[in-house]
Amino acid sequence: MSSEANNVPKGYPGFRVRDPAPLRPTPATLKRVALAKLSSVEFFSASFGGESFVFAPWLTTLIDYGTAMRFAGVYRTEPVSAEDDEEAPSADARRLCIRRSEWIRDVDLAQASEADDLGDYLAAGPQIANTFVFTTTHAQQQIADITSRMLDQLARGITISASEPRPAAWQEVAVEVADDRFITNVNYSPLLTRCDILESSLPPWLEATEAAVKQEGILPDGDVTLSIRRSVPELVHATFRPTHG
Repeated sequence: MSSEANNVPKGYPGFRVRDPAPLRPTPATLKRVALAKLSSVEFFSASFGGESFVFAPWLTTLIDYGTAMRFAGVYRTEPVSAEDDEEAPSADARRLCIRRSEWIRDVDLAQASEADDLGDYLAAGPQIANTFVFTTTHAQQQIADITSRMLDQLARGITISASEPRPAAWQEVAVEVADDRFITNVNYSPLLTRCDILESSLPPWLEATEAAVKQEGILPDGDVTLSIRRSVPELVHATFRPTHG
């Protein structure tokens, strides 16, 4: 703390406010911002045929592989009328979005090292590879069915138990559920704990989402609007100093 000076902003008497230290493209810094980008999307909206729809998370997963992080999620709208999906007049017909987002540490490090301004790169650069495929429960019946079956299994109970240290491709797993029956989230590390229900049901679901994002979807009328927990520019310009990579 220093004595009050003329250049001290109002409201901070007795403190000298300095600009934060410049960001450096360390793995810790890049991963921290990438994690926020991957996990902070709450809802998004898009228009089809002149009508706007809000897509809420139904089942989402974020898996940390150490040198990469991958997000997979199925989002859905409220039930739509037969006119919105003529081939699927079911009372529970919905529009879906399958999202796949990936961060790869080595790719990010190489791109960040070449960036003229790291803050701009982190705020708006190609740090995350995103794919959003818009579809319907009729066109992607398989993904709707496998998601429902997985949620049926999770609704019976989720147990996380201690485990002896073991090799695992997944370093950390985060799962969020927002079904009509229950809303919950689960976070655990397969390195030291185990969750048998997730370790058996997640691989086929992830395989199904991988196949789904490769199929042709429905193009929205224009831009997709995201609702996020915290803005990336706010995160990038927050005062923090990573101490290790």
